[in-house]
Amino acid sequence: MKKFYLLFTLVYSFLINLKAQHCDAVSVSMPTVSNVDFTFDTFAKYIGGITQNGATLIRVNVSNSINFDPDCRWRLSVIVDNNPLAGTPPNEWETLTNYTSSGTPPQIDALEIRIRNACNTPLTGAAFVNLLSNHADAFDIIDFNGGVTIPAGSCITNVNGPGSYLTNYNEYNFTIDYRITPGLSLRSGIYQISLKFLIIEEL
Repeated sequence: MKKFYLLFTLVYSFLINLKAQHCDAVSVSMPTVSNVDFTFDTFAKYIGGITQNGATLIRVNVSNSINFDPDCRWRLSVIVDNNPLAGTPPNEWETLTNYTSSGTPPQIDALEIRIRNACNTPLTGAAFVNLLSNHADAFDIIDFNGGVTIPAGSCITNVNGPGSYLTNYNEYNFTIDYRITPGLSLRSGIYQISLKFLIIEEL
């Protein structure tokens, strides 16, 4: 069997409204490496899949200690990018190298993501989900909640107010796991997609 190799590149981006900030400061850090590699070189891996637990850590810090603005809320989202400028179809991983002409290239929705923390604040819950299917697809990990702030310390779904992984670790620290189960019909090669994690202050 020829090796089927997925090079999975993670990139995080940081956006903030610079003209009318409600929060004093919004920052995010990713203390883990930005690349996660999946190598499928046995039948067991093709059929059983590979899970990378704790591959990405995201730490959020949102400060509102100066203005105490009640509209200080934030959104954390993930967006997929498969480099369509290279001619990649919208629902496929970008092909870097093909080892054979038989089989089909991997689909973006083969990637399952689990986003978790001790308070289970992510909107996706604690289960693996595959909500990304095409280039530029996105889903919210935390959202603005219709203008309602759920304050730090609540330890419930969608905490979106000021707080920090330093003082509210169970809510502002996110562990991300990845799982791929390719099956046997895929074309052997090297493939890549990028995930962009964005933190955005509500305008």
